Amino acid sequence: MVLYEASQVRDAIACGCAALLAFAGLGLVVSHQSPLPFDLAGASLAGTGLPLALFFTHAGEFPMYASICGFLLVVGFLYRKWLLKISIPVVSLVIMWQFSDLMKLAFNRPRPGYWSLIHESSASYPSGHVVLATTFYGFWAYLAWCSNLPAPARVAIVAVLLLWIMLVSWSRLALGAHFPTDLIGGYLLGVGAVFFEISVLLLMASRKPV
Repeated sequence: MVLYEASQVRDAIACGCAALLAFAGLGLVVSHQSPLPFDLAGASLAGTGLPLALFFTHAGEFPMYASICGFLLVVGFLYRKWLLKISIPVVSLVIMWQFSDLMKLAFNRPRPGYWSLIHESSASYPSGHVVLATTFYGFWAYLAWCSNLPAPARVAIVAVLLLWIMLVSWSRLALGAHFPTDLIGGYLLGVGAVFFEISVLLLMASRKPV
């Protein structure tokens, strides 16, 4: 007897592929034309709440992730039964960091011209901050939701993690670093990564007898 059915792994992979196809389709649309009206409307958020936006932008960068991942890996080696669940988002974060940079080069979309405080030199699509936040915190939200914690605790943890992802995303608009469709592309790529993370977790768990 196994913990999970093989169909669940296939469903997770299928959802991940669908998210990646949507990401690629959106990228092809937005990277070869002038900004959409929806993108231009996002300019109204640029320059708002800059101190808070700067905080959440820095919270989505390497030093923060390195600190969190380092702590989690120490915990994983101390409590080996948690190591798999900890290593999946850590490894995925590194992979998606490189993959999102590769996608920026592939789509090569220019950044908005109304940036504030931080001048980004890389291309605009997708938002790397959104990709990484969704990939990392989205998987932890899934684990929290599937845990044995009381329902109020699970809801609270998931809500906080999703809010954190949204605030990191908002900070990129507030700093004028991205168009709204860059964020949507980041969500799609990050959600695709989460589904692949889930498939790996289910596949590994299915090999454990109960």
